[in-house]
Amino acid sequence: MNEFDFSAILDNLELLLDQLYYWARRAQESRSSSGDAALAGRMLQLATAELKGFVTTLLDCFRPLELAPTRMPASDLVSAIAIRARGELGAASVTVAGEPKGIVSVDVAHFTRALSAVLQRLAPFGAALHVTVAGAERGERRGVEIVLRSDRKPPRRGRAELEWTLARRIVALHAGELEERPRPRSATIVLFLPAD
Repeated sequence: MNEFDFSAILDNLELLLDQLYYWARRAQESRSSSGDAALAGRMLQLATAELKGFVTTLLDCFRPLELAPTRMPASDLVSAIAIRARGELGAASVTVAGEPKGIVSVDVAHFTRALSAVLQRLAPFGAALHVTVAGAERGERRGVEIVLRSDRKPPRRGRAELEWTLARRIVALHAGELEERPRPRSATIVLFLPAD
């Protein structure tokens, strides 16, 4: 399930290490001169946190994940998506169409992480988010299909790609599917989860 562009991973890691080296040098130089040590220290702290997050995400893509699923109405899951989009991303508006029916089983902690990656990939700050929910079938599996569409396309960066890979893995562990449908000026992601 892991689909990596290893050259992109290495490029991003090299960039993060370059930032870390640059700000470490600036912090060291500012101690011996009249430079702004506080700025260099803050930037060094940010670069370190970004590198730590990148490495943690990369390791999580390979680590075994154990799920502790909780059964919940599909309507609760859709409400959680709308609330998270408003709170985490500051979505300009969130519209929901369709009536979610059925019970889904999700590991709340892992699924929340996957949902964050989906929303970050989908909607930049201030974008409008449209959610459409319907019953669906994949082969012989019945479930819930949630289509998330943003009116803007966010830029992609190295860690976001890793988070997307991890999100797809988490959804697959739930026996679901997660796919991106490219559009010229907007972004659409389709999430399918089996339902009781």
